[in-house]
Amino acid sequence: MKSWIDQRIGRQFLFVFYLFIGLILLTSLAVYVYTENQIEQTTSSLENISERRTNATELFETWQSMQYEMRGYVILGDDAMLERVQDKQVLIDEQTTWFEQNAVTDKEKTYASDARTLFVAYQERVMPSLERYVEGKRDGSVTEPFLKMPTLGKVNPQKEPPADRKFKINSKSAADMSASIVDMESVFTEYRNSLNAEEDALRAQLATHTKWAQALWLLSLLGVLFILFIVARPYVRRLTGQLQELIENSKRLAGEKQPVTPVTVQSKNEVGQLTTSFRQMASSLTTQRHRIEEEREKTARLLHSIRDAVIYVEHATSEKVANQALFVLFNQPITKRNEVDLYRLDASLEELGLQVDQKDDFFAFMERSFDGQCKEESVTFSMNQEERFIQMYAEKIYLRGTRHGTMLVFRDVTHETEVDRLKTELVSTVSHELRTPLTSIIGFTELLRFRQLSPERSEKYLGMIHQETLRLEDLISNLLDVQRMESGQQTYHNETERLSDILKQAIAVHQGASQHHHISFDCQEDLYVYGDRTRLNQLFMNLLHNAVKYSPHGGDIHVSVACERPDWIDISIEDHGIGIPQTALSKLFDKFYRVDNSASRKIGGTGLGLAICKEIAEGHGGTIHATSNIGKGSIFTVSLPKMDVSNQMSS
Repeated sequence: MKSWIDQRIGRQFLFVFYLFIGLILLTSLAVYVYTENQIEQTTSSLENISERRTNATELFETWQSMQYEMRGYVILGDDAMLERVQDKQVLIDEQTTWFEQNAVTDKEKTYASDARTLFVAYQERVMPSLERYVEGKRDGSVTEPFLKMPTLGKVNPQKEPPADRKFKINSKSAADMSASIVDMESVFTEYRNSLNAEEDALRAQLATHTKWAQALWLLSLLGVLFILFIVARPYVRRLTGQLQELIENSKRLAGEKQPVTPVTVQSKNEVGQLTTSFRQMASSLTTQRHRIEEEREKTARLLHSIRDAVIYVEHATSEKVANQALFVLFNQPITKRNEVDLYRLDASLEELGLQVDQKDDFFAFMERSFDGQCKEESVTFSMNQEERFIQMYAEKIYLRGTRHGTMLVFRDVTHETEVDRLKTELVSTVSHELRTPLTSIIGFTELLRFRQLSPERSEKYLGMIHQETLRLEDLISNLLDVQRMESGQQTYHNETERLSDILKQAIAVHQGASQHHHISFDCQEDLYVYGDRTRLNQLFMNLLHNAVKYSPHGGDIHVSVACERPDWIDISIEDHGIGIPQTALSKLFDKFYRVDNSASRKIGGTGLGLAICKEIAEGHGGTIHATSNIGKGSIFTVSLPKMDVSNQMSS
């Protein structure tokens, strides 16, 4: 039998389990029978006490009610009250009879006897006296306003009661009657108190029995557990030791610690079978884990190497992982850099969406993507006030036919968008700016060819043709400059140049060309810059040209040069023209950008002049920026590195 049980761990556990259950059932049954018997006896006694206390209370309350009714009858002489007193007497007789029939203990018999004695005395002596007293008041034989016991005694003279009577009710003495009634109230009170004391004793006895039952059950349980401990301890120690070895080796395997230490236990039961299976599983898992790690590292490195930003959202856990490009695109810190795995994204998708300009459209697209209702192949958004443009699409990720997550891909299309915009602006600008002067040139040449004109008008038309030709030349020159800047072929022939000479040359050209503008100039003669004179002249010519062009009503244009910062020269050109909106200042130096308002559209332009100015300023190591107020004018400031000619000549 023992060898048959030892062959299977389940048989051993079932044997111990059944033994434990059997012992527990036997001890619990014995304790239950004992406790049930004690509780039943005590409960019956408590119910009996409760019934007697209730009946005693009702008897006492009936006595009180009868006395109140009798007093009312004596005072008022109402026969209805006398009838109620008689009803109370019948009820008192029934209640007293119950106690006489159910009295068991000496206290209960004494209580029933005292109640009957008082009732008989009250019924035979007090009631007739009071009734005659009321009749005497009615027929006039009793004239006193209040009840007096001597008068009551005269109305109903009786013999003295026996000396051994317990309740000596004497109608001639009010004090005797009151004392007897108080004695009966004391009997009621003492009886109730005895019932309460008996009930408390029974409750204490019940609590004691319950505690003993609990103690017996606990002792029996401890005894059973002790027996099982003595019997099962060696077996459990041996079995837990074997399983502990398997647990330790499982932890080593899970913690990627190799090699796995072999299990020393050799047995034919389930532990031995588990040991063999564990060794096979460990070998298989080691091989598979190496393959999985290689594939995961390969996938992670591939995703990190692409320039598109990728987020994968697990629907069940809401966990988000992303490649390195996403953290760069959305300016997010990388919590833990690990090239062999994707990075965990702590920021929520709502936080990332705050950088998108079209937030409502972005969140709506995200919601459709997660709900599986996204029908668009891709959508395009701008970020950070059109600083970047991204193209986004979503893919559902299924594993074994069940959707587990969503992959979001963000492609930075800022360069493509900018190229498309520049192409559009180029076509629009060139088509408009070329068509306008060519139309004028064609119109004036046709007039000169096919009409007989006076010499003055012919000269005027030739001047207009020449002016429009120069306009075409400026447009073509600007386009060529932009093409050289874009291709990186712009070159500068830098030399030491006097800044005042360059500014005077540019001012002289525009001062002579405009009769409605006055250009003032303030510059030191000993300021030098190191740069290309032709390009610097082009820079200031463009700025002065804009100052004149965007001051259509004339006015003062002031050119000032300051050297408040060491090693820097700040050249400011201030006009009092139409001004520039604050929202346009950040894009003012972009290629083909033109301020979108009515005044600027009337003046016209290609939108290339300020872009060329910025390129020239930065090509000389400087900067250019603008400030403006609508209707009050603009200030363009060029900052160039200062050239120290004295140190150069001494060196």
